[in-house]
Amino acid sequence: MSDMTGITASEIGLRAHVVPKETDRKDAKLRQACADFESIFIYFVLKSARKSIPENGLLESSHESKIYKSMLDEQMAQSVAKGGGMGLGQLLYEKLTDQVAK
Repeated sequence: MSDMTGITASEIGLRAHVVPKETDRKDAKLRQACADFESIFIYFVLKSARKSIPENGLLESSHESKIYKSMLDEQMAQSVAKGGGMGLGQLLYEKLTDQVAK
């Protein structure tokens, strides 16, 4: 059955399934924010761990190498967080959704 706009009822039903609900969008944003937080946390852990290692004369400690190491730490943190991380993001997500549900 078609109305004046030329859109059939089945097309309207399909569009309703394609467009995510507002709660689904908010849930996805919350999950992403928790994963991003975990990535940042892991980055600072790696950065602090790197600072604890004494520098030796074997490798040059230039400004460029410090930037490279910082970029490496950032990428490693993002990879760890994407792969499930330490569970901090999931724990944070669960706690926040529990608080919102109350």
